[in-house]
Amino acid sequence: MLPTVAWILAALSVLVGVYYLIPNIYHVLAFSSDPMQMHVKHAIAFFAVAVVLFLGGRFIRNNQSV
Repeated sequence: MLPTVAWILAALSVLVGVYYLIPNIYHVLAFSSDPMQMHVKHAIAFFAVAVVLFLGGRFIRNNQSV
C-alpha cells in the first residue's frame, strides 16, 4: 500500500513539473518573477521530488515482509 502511495505522489510531482514548463499560463508558486513564464527551477525541483518518491517506493517495496 505504501509504495503505491509513493508512486502516485511521484506521478503527481512529474505532472506538476511539466505544468511549470508550460509557458503563458499562470503558475501558482511563482511569486518572485513573472508567473506567466515557464519556471525551469520549479520544474527541476518537482522532478527531483518525483525521483526521490519513486526510489523511496522501491526501497519500501523491497523491505516489506512477505
